[in-house]
Amino acid sequence: MSILIVYASYNATTEKCAKLLAEKLPGADLINLANTKPDLSNYDTVIMGSCIRFNMIHNAVKNFIGDNLAALMNMNTGIFLCCGFPEKINQYLLHNFPKKLLDKSISLQCFGGKLYVKPYRLQDQLIMNIVKKNLKQITENQLI
Repeated sequence: MSILIVYASYNATTEKCAKLLAEKLPGADLINLANTKPDLSNYDTVIMGSCIRFNMIHNAVKNFIGDNLAALMNMNTGIFLCCGFPEKINQYLLHNFPKKLLDKSISLQCFGGKLYVKPYRLQDQLIMNIVKKNLKQITENQLI
């Protein structure tokens, strides 16, 4: 069985998860979709990974799926997402992936996430700081 793991990430979290997954699947090829467009003809299994940023998957993953949906429908597929809100995984999946791809995928997983504030543009930093503040308030209120 030939396995391809493809991913795209705005920060290093999804890349780290993809590399860990590749270590667990000896012989699997690993490709960053932001840099390379793979040829799927050599594979029977494709695992796709993306970060979630503002409820959306990475554009490179979205484009990969759009360009290869017919081929993916004839292969074993798996999907993993890295996000800060794992309880919303079903929402993220339904919003970002074709239902027929989700229905045929062998595995749909959330690998958690890490919140990075500093690498973002100023506008993104402001939004992330508001999210962090609201999460802290929610957590404190739950302790009462």
